[in-house]
Amino acid sequence: MVTLQDIQQKLKAGERLSLEDGRALFESTDILTIGRMAQDVRERLHGRRAFYAVNLHLNPTNICSTRCEFCAFSRDAGALDAYALTLDEIEKKVRTAVEQFQINEVHIVGGHNPALGFDYYLEMLRRLRRIDSKIFIKAFSAPEIDDMAKRAGISWEEVLTQLKGAGLSGMPGGGAEIFDPEVRAKLCPGKISGEEWLGVHRTAHGLGIKTNATLLYGHIETAVHRVAHLLKLRDLQDETGGFSAFVPLAYHPQNNALKGARETTGFLDLKMISISRLLLDNIPHIKAHGSATNLKFIQAALSFGADDMGGTNLQERVMHEAGSRSPEGLGAADLVRCIRDAGYTPCRVDSSYSIA
Repeated sequence: MVTLQDIQQKLKAGERLSLEDGRALFESTDILTIGRMAQDVRERLHGRRAFYAVNLHLNPTNICSTRCEFCAFSRDAGALDAYALTLDEIEKKVRTAVEQFQINEVHIVGGHNPALGFDYYLEMLRRLRRIDSKIFIKAFSAPEIDDMAKRAGISWEEVLTQLKGAGLSGMPGGGAEIFDPEVRAKLCPGKISGEEWLGVHRTAHGLGIKTNATLLYGHIETAVHRVAHLLKLRDLQDETGGFSAFVPLAYHPQNNALKGARETTGFLDLKMISISRLLLDNIPHIKAHGSATNLKFIQAALSFGADDMGGTNLQERVMHEAGSRSPEGLGAADLVRCIRDAGYTPCRVDSSYSIA
């Protein structure tokens, strides 16, 4: 049986943690020892720096043909509250955020809307790039890229090449959920497989597009499913070096069709941060996503392995419609205060992690 002492010795010797090590970490209740190990790694990589962005979340449409069981955001095309933003509306939202809030990043994810052609997304990026040539445009999850490719009749590589040419800076990590096929069949049967998700990101990395990675936890998965997912991310990072950050996402049970899952506990949330930092030894940053948790939790997470507290997340809708109670409309000053109060040095960045 693997003990925490065994894991500490492996870490000191510079050895990689295994599936069994990861399972032992999740089974342990010694959160302080796990957190201390993760924090040692975090401080070795980043010292007392804590990163944040001033960003806008943009969700162009909530109409989605996939309709995952856990999703509270998506709608059928005929629903009363279904929407698709025009390019003029999108341009106005981003221009306002740049002028009023001095955002340095826009994060774009939305539904798989059959009525929106590939040209819509290309023109969206071109318009946003004209607003601000330096803003970091982090856009489109792997399932969205796959959906664009299928409807346009072209490859992932061609989709990503054209998006990059139109202004794409990087990709978020959404759509990974849990890679295990059996769990995925219950959670998101209409979405691309875990292997396809990895394939889209492998393609993006090959084109020089940096991406994030995620894991949705606290629903119907087991600890072994989580660890196996993390190790697949680690394997791809060994191959490509293209992941900038990993973002564990807590499942929110409100307003969706998934049955039998409850809200995650703070104990599990902290363990996800710490264990991710320990297993993902080759991904530079671990992000505590503010829209998935709250500022008080993020302050604690900074001492349990996380180095990035996300961003202002202006107008975030996906997590909030699922029941997130995190505050909306945070300002940069709020994030800076939280970081300093927790004893860290705030560093404003975008998803390139170039310090502003």
